[in-house]
Amino acid sequence: MLELFSTILLIAHLLCVNIAAGAPILCVWLEWRGEALARRAAAYLGRMGLVALVAGGLFGLAIGWLKWTPAYRELWTGPLSYKLHWGAAELVFSLVLAGVYWLLVRGKAGNSAGLRIGRGLIALLNSTNLLYHFPALFVVASKLYETGQTAGATIRGAQFRHLAWSGEAPALAIHVILASVAVAGVMLLGLALRWLRHDESPADVAKVATWGSRWALGASLVQLPVGLWTLMALPAGTQSSLMGTHVLGTTLFIAAMLTMFWLLRELTGVALGETTVPAMIRSMTAMLVVVSLMTAMQQAVQPIGTLDQSTGAKIWPAKS
Repeated sequence: MLELFSTILLIAHLLCVNIAAGAPILCVWLEWRGEALARRAAAYLGRMGLVALVAGGLFGLAIGWLKWTPAYRELWTGPLSYKLHWGAAELVFSLVLAGVYWLLVRGKAGNSAGLRIGRGLIALLNSTNLLYHFPALFVVASKLYETGQTAGATIRGAQFRHLAWSGEAPALAIHVILASVAVAGVMLLGLALRWLRHDESPADVAKVATWGSRWALGASLVQLPVGLWTLMALPAGTQSSLMGTHVLGTTLFIAAMLTMFWLLRELTGVALGETTVPAMIRSMTAMLVVVSLMTAMQQAVQPIGTLDQSTGAKIWPAKS
């Protein structure tokens, strides 16, 4: 039951993080368009990105609390203590940027090119700050924890960059960027559905839905080769688990791939003009299912050691 609860928390955390990092990217594009409709969409994404960043942080704290065994605490107060302190500062920085962007884009100031460029730069800085620091940090933390390297000297500079850009880490970083754009694109479908309930112009609703579905579709299509790259870069044990030696992991992997093609089909329909309520709801549902299955799959095949119930530390098998 605790593992199921942890997985649900992780799904919620990842969705929030994707929105927080991906929404500003779409805001940059919307600012570039310059039209009034794009500004309204950007204001919505700005608000949702800010809310998602706060919610994602809270979900992350809850996950950390559930995992806060002596070994996990040793990792963050030892090797990753330097990055933990800087990570907190970067999170506050992104919160400030997200708040400033939302206040500016929803304010009564004009929509001149200079103002749009300024708002776009703030959104871009927010997104790049999140995507540069946090995926790499948690990939490294996961690698160290899963291999039992929770003690030792503080990791800084070049040593951290080496860990962050070796093995499967680069593929996972690109995967996170694409997932963030895809989820943020689907958020525009949510905006279109909301506008339909408030009797907004059908033309505006269709335009926003088309924008969102095209961004989500493009990012999801690029995910296919990136996913293959990620699979090839994973450790041999994890690959074997996904390819048949772990029944649950393999089942979730197959289900995730099938659902991915369902998602592509639904997004294609909306992108080509099928901006009906059922089509948009199916697209949003498919995205939620894909993220959920991918997260559950990752949790199922996570190569972790045996937990020592008395200390909370992990016992890893001896290396041959």
